[in-house]
Amino acid sequence: MRRMVTAAVGLSVVAAWLVAVPEAAGADPVPVQLVLGQGQAFAILGYSCGGIQETVTTGGFDPVSGYPTGVVDLRTTCGGSGRGGGYHSTTYTASADVVWDLTGATVSVAVPALGTPTGPGFTAYDASGNEVYNSGPSAFLLLAPGYTPVPRVTAVSVAQGPAAGGTAVTVTGTGFTAATAVSFGSVPAASFTVTSDTSITAVAPAVPPGTVDVTVTSAGGTDTTGPADRFTFVVSPTITSLSPASGPLNGGNPVVVTGTGLAAVTSVTIGGAYAAVTSQDDGSLTVTAPPGESVDGASLQVASVGGSASAAYTYTAPDLCGPGCVFTSPAAASASTGVPFSFTVAASGGVTPSFTAKGRLPSGVTFADDFDGTATLSGMPVAGRRPAAGTYRLKVTATFAYGTAVKRVVQHLVLTVT
Repeated sequence: MRRMVTAAVGLSVVAAWLVAVPEAAGADPVPVQLVLGQGQAFAILGYSCGGIQETVTTGGFDPVSGYPTGVVDLRTTCGGSGRGGGYHSTTYTASADVVWDLTGATVSVAVPALGTPTGPGFTAYDASGNEVYNSGPSAFLLLAPGYTPVPRVTAVSVAQGPAAGGTAVTVTGTGFTAATAVSFGSVPAASFTVTSDTSITAVAPAVPPGTVDVTVTSAGGTDTTGPADRFTFVVSPTITSLSPASGPLNGGNPVVVTGTGLAAVTSVTIGGAYAAVTSQDDGSLTVTAPPGESVDGASLQVASVGGSASAAYTYTAPDLCGPGCVFTSPAAASASTGVPFSFTVAASGGVTPSFTAKGRLPSGVTFADDFDGTATLSGMPVAGRRPAAGTYRLKVTATFAYGTAVKRVVQHLVLTVT
């Protein structure tokens, strides 16, 4: 007799599926109980008080997929005590149509159940002699002697990698114990290791750019492909030219990168600093150059999942004055004796200027370079050996410099103190 085990689903937590212990050669296959995992059951029912009870009936084999089907009725009772010793309990129920694969793993769940539960003596066979049957409140799958289930891939850990290969990918699914091959499209994996019946670690081979299905083959056949097994091979980018291939040290200028495989680029740097991408397609991308650290050669590098490429880029000495080295603050300031004040001196050009000032100031007032393109004239005028009130003339010099190149502009600033 083939049926060796018939056990009911307990009232406490049950596993997503029960894995049969391997039998000795010549022994009958062990039935696998068809159940719905408690996590999935709770997601449907929304309550679990001491566990969710399941009544499972099989409806046979799906005519399209060949997988076992059935109806699972869920039930849990929650109780609580009220004031005065009163007691009230609530029973929650739900049902679901469930499809399992030929290892007993859940493939799909549909709520509410539209199928009709079968009777306690129901039995069905597929063309390979595999059997599903009901026993008490449970349903079982019994594989035909010598039958190997077709593998089923449910996920891949990495969705893309370089076309050159070498990406380690964990393939998740069922029926992997007897796997004899793993393929990426039509190309065999560079290597693979079966870590369990539900997991394989494979190394992607070199494959032309594009999206393929990751498949697993065993004596039972090759799994059916679908969206869950897709893997995309990404070409390594190339750079054929930069326009321009140089720019000012303070950056801010656009650089057009021409090449191939640029649509997949996720990072662009110049001299190690991030360059913002403003437009991008497979043949070109445009970035904004970041400020450089010094006037010398730098490397513009593009990187994607497929690889990286670089080209020489040169930072040049900045134009000291750009549109003009000029003071942007007024040439006159005012203050009152005994009253604190502050006046900002500013100038603009191609580089950040520094400031110096010559001339007499009233007691309590100072002039200081802020080292950010501004200087500050501030304090509280007070009488010293002479009254603070009066007119004070300062010669303020803004110095624009880079390396040995220097440009100075002067402003005659008048401070009037009343």
